[in-house]
Amino acid sequence: MKQNQFTEQTIWQYCLDHTKPNSPLLQDLKADTERSVHGAQMLSETIVTKLLQFFIKMQNPKICVDLGTFSGLSALAMAEATADDALIYTIDRTHQSGHELACKYIEESSVGYKVKMLIQEAVDAIIKLPDDIDFAFIDADKMQTRRYFDLLLPKLSAKGMIIVDDVLWRGEVLDPVDKRAKALDDFNQYICSHPQVDNLILPIRHGLHLVIKK
Repeated sequence: MKQNQFTEQTIWQYCLDHTKPNSPLLQDLKADTERSVHGAQMLSETIVTKLLQFFIKMQNPKICVDLGTFSGLSALAMAEATADDALIYTIDRTHQSGHELACKYIEESSVGYKVKMLIQEAVDAIIKLPDDIDFAFIDADKMQTRRYFDLLLPKLSAKGMIIVDDVLWRGEVLDPVDKRAKALDDFNQYICSHPQVDNLILPIRHGLHLVIKK
């Protein structure tokens, strides 16, 4: 799957060439994932990772949620960008690709102490999370996106933000046939008419949906 789904390739490459790279830790994790983990194309791309870190640095969250651990890239990106007393919950179901690598990097990283891995069904994990979540990144089962959002929203702090990845699903939301495209189109329409939130969809990578409370 193309990383620059909605941007002309030369412009996308120019942006990458003129954006400071991820940290050596994240670069090493990305390389190890591509070398040894099935489904490495699911990794958050450099520009998405940097965007997450920019929002986090501006917001200074204390509690973050990473829904969809994979090999731990987004969780460790959050850990790098947050204050020393922040806590990042990273959630994924059992027997998923990348967990062994995620554990290794989290345990060995100097910022890994901030990250708490919850390996269980996302719905069960979200229900048990504390209130006052400041930042959440959803990149998990696309069919369950709305359910995850509805469970997270009441736990969101007044300044909280939720970012949902892949919401344009290769552009198929324009005429959705695939079940995931239909679910994501329904989700986008749901958020657009939701009375409690404000939102913005960015055509970056496969689409990012930014949501904040009004």
